[in-house]
Amino acid sequence: MKLKPGDTIFVSDAHLGGYNDDMNLKIEDALVQLVQYATRNRLRIVILGDLFDYWMEYRGKAPHIGNRILFWFRKHHEQNPSTTFITGNHDNWTGPLLPASGFTVIDEYHTEQFGGKKVLMLHGDGVKDPDIKLPRPRLHRVLRNRYFLGVYQFLLPPAAGIWLTMAFSRVSRFLSGFTVTAMEEIDAWAMSMLESSDFDVILCGHHHTPRFNSTGGKTYINTGNFFEAFSLAVYTNGEFQLVRWSDKGMPRPLSKKERDESRRRI
Repeated sequence: MKLKPGDTIFVSDAHLGGYNDDMNLKIEDALVQLVQYATRNRLRIVILGDLFDYWMEYRGKAPHIGNRILFWFRKHHEQNPSTTFITGNHDNWTGPLLPASGFTVIDEYHTEQFGGKKVLMLHGDGVKDPDIKLPRPRLHRVLRNRYFLGVYQFLLPPAAGIWLTMAFSRVSRFLSGFTVTAMEEIDAWAMSMLESSDFDVILCGHHHTPRFNSTGGKTYINTGNFFEAFSLAVYTNGEFQLVRWSDKGMPRPLSKKERDESRRRI
C-alpha cells in the first residue's frame, strides 16, 4: 500500500535493545526503514510507547541503543512534523535528549481530532486520570514517580543505573508476559470506554497482540508489536487501518487470516 503526504503512522512496542544482537539489529533495521519511508513520503509518526526496551537519561548519558534510530528521527524532523512520543512502561525515564531530537514527549495520554473523529492515544499500561478508567498497577506508579527516579539517579552512577534498568526491563518483560485474561482486560476496557465516552477511536499498544474492532462507528486498534508481528496502524484516506510492515520497507494490508485473527476474542 502507498501512503501519501500528511498521513500518519502509529507504532508501539518495538522493545529495541531487549533481545540478542541479531534480533535487535532486525528490529532496528525495520525501524530505520519505517522512519526513512516516513521521511520520503512526508508522513507523521506517533509512537505509542515502548519503542525501547529500556531507557534512562541522566547526567548527560543515555543508552547507546538509541544512537542509530535517533539519528534517523532527527533527519526526519528536519523536514517533517514532530513525532509524538507517548511513553510506555519501559521507556518513561526520559530527559532532554528526546525533545532535542524533535519528539513531543507525553507521559500520560493524548487526544486529537483526525478527520472529525475524536481519538484517544495511550500506551495501555494505565494512566493517572480517573476519567480514563485505566489505573496503573502499583509497581508502574512507583517506577514513574519522579521522587523515586531522583533517588535512583542520586544513588547510582550512569553506567550502573542504565545497566540495572536494562536488566530489570528484560527480566520483568519475560516474567510478567501477557495472559489471555490480561489481554482481554485491556481489550474489554477499550470497548467499554468507547461505549461510555465521546471518543470515536482508541489506539494503544502494551499487550503486544494486534487488535482491530470497528462497531457502531467507533474503532479500537491495538497496534500489537514491532519486534515479531511488525504490526502498526495508519491513518490514510480518512480512515484508520491495522497493517503490517513488510520486508519491502513499506506497510502492507492485512491478509484475511490476519484480519480475522485481529478480531478474535473481542
